[in-house]
Amino acid sequence: MMRRNKSSAHSEHPADHRDGSGDGGCVGEDHGGGSCCSSGGGGDANQDSHPAASSPSSGGGRGGTLPPPMHKDSSLIQPASHPPPAPTKDSNTKGMKEKKQSTNSLGSGDGAKSVYIVDGNKVKPTIKKKPIQADRDVSKEFNRCKEDGAQRLDLSNSSISQLPSSMNNVTHLVEFYLYSNKLVTLPPEIGRLVNLQTLGLSENSLTSLPDTLVNLVQLKVLDLRHNKLTEIPDVVYKLPSLITLFLRFNRIRVVGEEIRNLKNLITLSLRENRIRQLPNGIGELTRLGTLDVAHNHLEVLTEEIGNCISLQTLHLQHNELVELPQSIGNLRNLTCLGLRYNRLKSVPRSLSRCINLDEFNVEGNQISQLPDGLLSSLSNLSSLTLSRNSFNSYPIGGPSQFTNVHSINLEHNQVDRIPYGIFSRAKHLTKLNMNYNFLTSLPLDIGSWMNMVELNLGTNQLNKVPDDISCLQNLEVLILTNNCLRKIPSSIGNLRKLRVLDLEENRLEGLPPEIGFLKDLQKLVVQSNQLSALPRALGNLINLTYLSVGENNLSYLPEEIGTLESLETLYLNENPMLHNLPFELALCTNLQIMSIENCPLSQIPPEIVAGGPSLVIQFLKMQGPYRTM
Repeated sequence: MMRRNKSSAHSEHPADHRDGSGDGGCVGEDHGGGSCCSSGGGGDANQDSHPAASSPSSGGGRGGTLPPPMHKDSSLIQPASHPPPAPTKDSNTKGMKEKKQSTNSLGSGDGAKSVYIVDGNKVKPTIKKKPIQADRDVSKEFNRCKEDGAQRLDLSNSSISQLPSSMNNVTHLVEFYLYSNKLVTLPPEIGRLVNLQTLGLSENSLTSLPDTLVNLVQLKVLDLRHNKLTEIPDVVYKLPSLITLFLRFNRIRVVGEEIRNLKNLITLSLRENRIRQLPNGIGELTRLGTLDVAHNHLEVLTEEIGNCISLQTLHLQHNELVELPQSIGNLRNLTCLGLRYNRLKSVPRSLSRCINLDEFNVEGNQISQLPDGLLSSLSNLSSLTLSRNSFNSYPIGGPSQFTNVHSINLEHNQVDRIPYGIFSRAKHLTKLNMNYNFLTSLPLDIGSWMNMVELNLGTNQLNKVPDDISCLQNLEVLILTNNCLRKIPSSIGNLRKLRVLDLEENRLEGLPPEIGFLKDLQKLVVQSNQLSALPRALGNLINLTYLSVGENNLSYLPEEIGTLESLETLYLNENPMLHNLPFELALCTNLQIMSIENCPLSQIPPEIVAGGPSLVIQFLKMQGPYRTM
C-alpha cells in the first residue's frame, strides 16, 4: 500500500516554483511584497501591474523604489452526467485532495489597472486622462501638460507606437510613464527632458535606448521591465544618479563591467533574463540594498559580491549555481537570501556571519548537510526550509539552532528520525513539515511541542501515533497520510483546536469515538483505509465541511451524519459493501458535492442510482420521514 515514488530532490521541480509563482519578493523588489524566501506564499509571476513611481524628491523609503500598485451553483449536488471527481490513490499530490466543482466567483470588474503615486507617506490613485486614440494625440497631451504645469505625465496603456520628436513643451517633466505601449524605439529628443527623475518604460518592445539619454543627469528611477533588450544599453551605465534600475524579463545575456559606474544604485533587478555571470564590477556598488538575479543561468557568483556590504536582499533562486563564494559571509546586513532551486551541494561556513538572516531557504538543491553550528549562529532565523535536498538527518547543532524558529520544512528528504529533545528550546515553533521522509517513529518528547499549530508527517513509515499527541493543545492541522497506521489513539479527542485531520492511505480499521470531541474540525480525510464503520460520534462534528471516506469497506453510514449541517463535500466512492444510505443524509442541506462512484447501493432503485447523487438525495427525502421538508 505504501507508494513513495521518491525521486532525487533536485530532479523534480514543482510547477509552482518553476514559473516564479513561489518567489515572493522582499521589500524593494520590483514586483511588490511578500517574503523573499518563502516556498509557498504570494507569487510574482503576474504582478507586473505598472505601479507609478514615488517621487524621488519626496525622500521617502529608498528614494526611488516603485510601490506596488460568489455566487454558488444553484444545484444541490452535481448531476449524474458530470460526477464529482473522487480522490484516488493514484493522485501524485498527497494530503488533502479536494476537487470541488467550479463555481462562479466575483471578478475584477472591467479589469482596469489602478495607478498609484506616493505623496509623502500617503498613497492615492492618479486620475488618468481619456485614453489616447492615436499617436498624433500625444502632442496634444504634451500641450495640455504644459498648460497645467504638471510635472507628472502618465500615458500608459495608450497604444503609442512612437513619440513625437518635439518635446519642448514637456522639458519640465519630473515623472514620465509609458507603460504598456507599442514603443520599439525612443526619439533622440527624449534627452531634452533634463528634469526627469523617473522614467517608466515597462512592457514595450524596446531593443535599445538613444544615446541622448545621457543628458538625463537627474534620473533616479528607470524601469525597463518586459522589453526586448539583449544587453544593457551603454547609455544606462552613464546615468550615475540612478537609484533604482529595473531590467526584469528581457533577453539580457551579459552585464558589463561598466555597472560599477552606477555607484548610487540601491535597487537592481535583473530577474528573468539569460545572464550566466555577474561582472566583478558589481562589487563596487556599495550602496546596493536589493539585488535580484533570480531566474537566470548563473553558474558562478563572483567573490566581489562580498563587497556589496549594504545588501539586505539577495535573490539567487532558480539559477545553476554549484557553489557560493566564501565572501558571502561579509554581507552582515543580509536579511533575505534566496537560494532555492540551484545545484548547490553545500553552503559556505562563512554564511554563519550573516546573523541578520530572517529566512534560510535552500529548497531544491543537492545539499546533504550544513556546516556544524551554522543555524545556531543565525540567531534571528525565523523560517528554515531545507526541503527537496539530500538530508538523511537533522542539521548538527542541537536544540540551540531552533531557538527563534517558527517554521521548519524538511519535506522530500531521507530523514529517518527526529532526535529526542531537538525542539526542547524551540518555544516559538508552530509549523513542522516532515512529509516524504523515512520516519518510522516519533520522539518520546513529542508532548513537549506544545506550541505546534501545523504538523505534517505524511508519507513516512509510521506505525503508531503516541498518546502524548494529546499534549499538542494548539494543534490545528495534523497530516498523517500514507503511513502504516492501524489505529489512532483515543487521546486524539483532546486536540480541541484541530481543524484538519488527514489520515488518508493508512491501514485504519476503525476510528475512536473520541473523535467526536473535535468540535472545530472542518476537514476529515480517511480515504483509502480499511474502515468497516464510522463512529456515531461523527455526528458531533458540527463544523465539518469536508468528509472523505471513500475506498474503504463501509457497509453503512451512521444516521447521525444527518446532523452535519455544515457539510459541503462528501466522498463515499469505492465502498463495495455500501448497499444503502440513511434517510438522514438528506438533512445535510449544504451538501454541494457527493461522490457515490462504484458503490453498489443495491437497496436504492437502480434507476435512481443511475440518475446520480442529486436524484439519490431527492429519493432519500421522499422516502424518509423528512419528505415534507
